[in-house]
This record gives sequence, C-alpha cells and structure tokens, in this order.
Amino acid sequence: MTFERSGTLVNKKFREFFIPTVLASMASQLGTIINGIIVGNLISSQAMAAVSACVPLNQVTYAMAVLISIGSAGLIAVAAGKRQNDDADYIFSTVVTISIFAGIIWAICLIPNSAALTKFLSSAEDLRPMMHDYLIIFVFRLPLYLMFFSWQTLMRTDGFAKVVSRGIMIGQFTNVALSFTLVSNGFGVTGAAIALLCSDVIGICYMLRKYFPSSERNRKFRNVISDFGKFVRQSAEVIKSGIPVACSTGLISVKIWAIYQILGETGGSDAMTLYAICMACLSVVSMFISGCNGAMMPIVGILYGEKDFGGVRILVKYVLKFALTLSGIFVAFTQIFPQVILSLYNIPSSLVDSGETALRLFSISLLGVTLTFLAMYYYSTIQRRTAANVLSWTEGIIVVVPAAWILSKSFGLSGVWLAFILAEVVGFGVIFMYTKMVCKNSGGKLNDIFLIEHSDPEILLDVSFQADADTAAKISHDAKAVLEQKGFDSTVALKVGVALEEMTLNIEKLNAGQKIDVDLRLKRGDGKIIIALRDNGKTFNPLEYSVAEEENLHTDGIMLLKNLAGEIKYNRVLALNQTLIEI
Repeated sequence: MTFERSGTLVNKKFREFFIPTVLASMASQLGTIINGIIVGNLISSQAMAAVSACVPLNQVTYAMAVLISIGSAGLIAVAAGKRQNDDADYIFSTVVTISIFAGIIWAICLIPNSAALTKFLSSAEDLRPMMHDYLIIFVFRLPLYLMFFSWQTLMRTDGFAKVVSRGIMIGQFTNVALSFTLVSNGFGVTGAAIALLCSDVIGICYMLRKYFPSSERNRKFRNVISDFGKFVRQSAEVIKSGIPVACSTGLISVKIWAIYQILGETGGSDAMTLYAICMACLSVVSMFISGCNGAMMPIVGILYGEKDFGGVRILVKYVLKFALTLSGIFVAFTQIFPQVILSLYNIPSSLVDSGETALRLFSISLLGVTLTFLAMYYYSTIQRRTAANVLSWTEGIIVVVPAAWILSKSFGLSGVWLAFILAEVVGFGVIFMYTKMVCKNSGGKLNDIFLIEHSDPEILLDVSFQADADTAAKISHDAKAVLEQKGFDSTVALKVGVALEEMTLNIEKLNAGQKIDVDLRLKRGDGKIIIALRDNGKTFNPLEYSVAEEENLHTDGIMLLKNLAGEIKYNRVLALNQTLIEI
C-alpha cells in the first residue's frame, strides 16, 4: 500500500483547540488570583480573607455548571459524528434551556439571602460586614457565571474554541482593570465584586456576538419545551453524562477539607501551609489538563460517533503523551528545584526541609492526576459512565483520605504526601480490573482499556494523505486494488477510484497553495461501498455544487462524481469537511 493511517489531521485539530483552551483556563485562574492580590494590597489582608470566604459559593456554582454542560459536550459530538444533526441540535438546545432555568432558580435562592449566606460562610463576626458588602453584588454574578460556563462549553464543542478563549481573556482583563480602578477609588470589596460581574457580562456578550452570526456555526436552537416529556428525558441523560466530572469537582472540596483536618492534627498550621503550596502546584498542572480535556472531548466524540475507532486511539495516545510531557516537565522541575517554588511563598527556613520533602512526594502524584482526569473525560465522552465514576470516586476520596489518616500515624507528614501517590496507583489498579472484566464479558468485541472495538469490521481501507495531483492518482489506484482483492466487481472498483481521484483533485484546487490533510475510510455497507472523507480544507458541500461553477473552473469533476454516486452526504463539524459518498 502507498499510504497508511496517521494522526496528522486529528492531532492538528487537537493542537488548534488546546492553545486557546489552556489560555482561557490560565486567564480565568490568573484573573481571580490577581483580583485577590488587588483587594489584599489596596484594602487589607482582612478584606482578602472576606473575599476568599465566599469562594465555596463559586465552587458550588462551578460544579453545577459542570454537571449541566460537560457531559453534553460528548453527547453532542457523538451525535454530530453520526451525522444526527437534529439530535445534536436538540441536546444543544436542552443544555441552553437547562442552564437558563438553573440560573434563574439559583438567583432566586441566592439574591434574597445574602445576609444569611454571610453568617453561614463565616463564623468570624469581624469579617461579616465586608463579606456582606461583597455578596450583595457577588450573588448576582453567580447565576450568570453558571450560564456563562455552560454556553462557552457548547461553543467550544461547535468548534469556536478561539472565540471562547478571547471572550474569557477580554473578560479577565476587564476584571483586573476595573477591580483596580474601583477598589483604589474607594469602592472597597464591593468594587471587586462589580468588576467580576462586569467581566462576565462583557465576556459572554463578546462570545454571543461572534458565535450566533457566524456562517461556521453548526448548532441551531430549537424549542424543546413543547414536548416536555422528551425534554425531561434528555435533561436526565445530559445530567447523567456530567455526573463523573461534577462528582470529581465536588469531591476535591471535600478532600481538601478532610486533608486539612488530618494535617492540622499531624503538623499544625505549618503542615497546612505546605499543603496550600502543593495545591498551588496542582493548579498549575490543572491548567494543562483542562486544556487537554477541553480540546480532546469534542474531537473524540466526533470520531467515536463516526465509528472511527482507529482515529480515537491515535488521538487519545497522542493526548496522553502530550499531557504527560507537560506534567512531566513540571514534576521534574519540582523534583530538582523545590526550593524555587518554596521561595515564591516566602517560607521560613525552619520549613524548607519538610517543604522540599512535601513537594517532591506530592508532585509525583501529579502524573497520576494527569492520567486520571484524561481517562475520566475520555470515558465520559464515549458514554462509559461506570468507568468514569469508578475513577472519580476511587481517586477522588475513597483511597486518599483513609490512606492519609493511616499513613500519618506511622510516617507523620510524609505519610500524608505518600497517600496521594497511593490513591493514583490504586485508582488505576481498580480501573484496570474493571476494564478487564468488561472486555471479558464483551464476547471478544473489546480487548483493551480503551473500551472500544479495535476497528470497524466493515472497514476495507483506512489511510491518511495530503491532497495533490500525484496523490489523487495513487489513492485511486490503491482503492481499486483493495476492492478487487476483496472480490468486488471491477466496475464498482473503477467507480470508487474515479470518485476518490475527483474529490482529491477538487480539495487541492479549492485550497490552492495550502497543504490539506485528508483521512479516508473505505467501508462496505448495505450492498454499497461507502467512501468516508474528512479534510481540513475550505468549506465545500458537493450537494450545493452546480454546473455553472464547473464552467467557471471553480472546481473540477464534481458533476462526474455526482453522476457516479448513489448518494452523497455532507457535514461540517469542528471546521472539518465530512463527506460520505455511496457507490
């Protein structure tokens, strides 16, 4: 064979999504951190403590947004990959509707109760006046944030990762600039809350302004309330899909609280300070993990929906190497230069030795965290929810908290840091046993931890290439040879070869001067040969092509292709052309 399957096309798409996604994550986290620094420096450390005491409300809101939207990203992508655009639109519309309802209900719960929330969140009475000043505005921001996060997830799934990234960065720049201006001009903590609210409004307005008028937008909003029973069923499906990641998000807060209690008993406030630095290291790695997961999910969903199992494996293996390389670099730096990280927090000399030990042990677990979260998002995307839930609970809290308590009795603080490593090891041991059991009960269809078929049994040819004139002739020759070897009639083989040559030449001509990557799968189906093409060239729908265009030399040979084909189907997903040609 002249060609073989490669990951060039899907890996390029992942990298295209990764950069804006990780930039958005960095902007969001850094904006919040800088906001706290502004409050602490321009008002007082007590003001910063008052603002920080309101963070649990933000975490609860974030978990709700994850529950609503994260699972839907996989559902929409799988439906789009199957070319079930009506289903994808319905899921999209369901999530938008749920997020609006949830935002309204959350607002009703929060806005009238800001005074009660102040008392609930803090037992320190001296903080309550400033907390109340902050919460008066902050409770308006939270319902908006819930909707904002859900919508940006949907836009990213529709291929608008760059728009989402720009919207978040514009919002965070607004947040920092407005926070500094208002706080320094006497608005106090209320000014910081106003800045956050305005940053969300500006960010989402930018995204909506860029998304809805775009000709590249695939998803359409539909009225899902008219059939309320179907809406409820779809809502339940969306929420079930988001449970593993939402649980993991919620369990982080519980885990942090439990570990703080154990550390408080074992090493006091010094130990708790070291854990806070470890959590900062986790936040750094989390930015890269979030970028990888946000970029991977929609692409895996599309490939899985198309039954391109080879493509799924290629992409996930690439993402694993990519993510582990980034995490590995950070872990290596932490192992070699822990004192550099400690110096950023002005740690007293008495804590340096124990701090270096803590960072070296804890950082090893970050490699496991990288693998765990990638696996959790992957299983959620391909609808293997049990596997995702097993990972979420095992790695999240079931192992680490009991292990930290037990090991701290024998090894002191080092035992707590070792517990994090143990949790990752046990988590993957459990998921390995679970996937082995699933494969054993699959009747030979599944045989590895991916929990998908090794390949579509109907595939006759699965290759990748770059579109040019020489390639067009070679891929035509290879396709004909494969079909004849498989016993297909030479006339059918010739038609397939001609169709492939014309499509390849057309892709080259439409994208003159550019290197366009193409994935081709040739498969049998219902007595026909199906040519499945995916390319990253300019938008081109053969169904909308006319004779006039051929006369104007806008393209080449498409009328011949349409005469040869029994049926042509076209879809544009994630800025990729997906064309099915039946011969």
